Amino acid sequence: MADSEMFEKKRADYLKFNGNYAAGAFLDNNIQKSNYTKIALVPTIDTIQNWSDLYQKFNLGENYSNKQFWQDESKYLVDVTQAKEWLEQLFKQEFNITAVGAEFLEGVGNRSSENSVQLTEAVDAENNCYYILQSGFTALEAKSNALKKSAKYAYDKDVFTVDQENYVTYDERNLDSLIVTMVKEYFDREIAAGELKQNLPAFRVCGTFNDYGKPAEDGNRLCTIIKTSHKNELEQLSDTELLKMLENGKPLSQGVTRSRSWKANEQQRLEWLQAGKKMAQFEN
Repeated sequence: MADSEMFEKKRADYLKFNGNYAAGAFLDNNIQKSNYTKIALVPTIDTIQNWSDLYQKFNLGENYSNKQFWQDESKYLVDVTQAKEWLEQLFKQEFNITAVGAEFLEGVGNRSSENSVQLTEAVDAENNCYYILQSGFTALEAKSNALKKSAKYAYDKDVFTVDQENYVTYDERNLDSLIVTMVKEYFDREIAAGELKQNLPAFRVCGTFNDYGKPAEDGNRLCTIIKTSHKNELEQLSDTELLKMLENGKPLSQGVTRSRSWKANEQQRLEWLQAGKKMAQFEN
């Protein structure tokens, strides 16, 4: 399938790897028992491998490692309170943030909201999953292209199209399809068509990476919310408890029904937190 190229020239402004748009997925799938306002997302195993390949190709070192991550830790921080406050404002009920996934450029991270994607998972009092997508146009098109090429997912859409007046516009249904695919990739959840209950029309937003719900006619990012009836039945220990288990050589995934990839990324996240000799979170 051909790549969508509406924003290709804009992506070419990122020149660190000679035109390679080095976006990678970062995750924290275990936020619900956290007492922190900010979380440092950790690269997935695939991101580490892809960035290591670029490091070797451009003679920047043997691998992308925890050393590079901890040097740039602040660039991969997300605020977990603003999303919660915005959801509670909109839906007039309490929410908990349960997981966050993002696409960051290597060495850039959240310093460029236009070149980042953020997908936040939250649950209401009845444990229904909600998803907030915030993304720059350039990064969203790149993510859509990447998922089209992946054999793991049945996704073959384009978010952006050109209308009859030659304006670039976005397709709401294809955007929803992309979000559901990203939920599967990031959080290992199968959201069935019948579980999609409501979505806010996508709108342009301005501000920084962590700003929510700030509409702007000339904003360079899209934002939308999807409400589902899919239940979040995953119960995990706190990171402190999991790190103790890791140090003692105990299995981390007992009672957790998730894919091998999800479990591997979760262990990788804990190992990187451990390697940093500190928790990558900030207390209230």
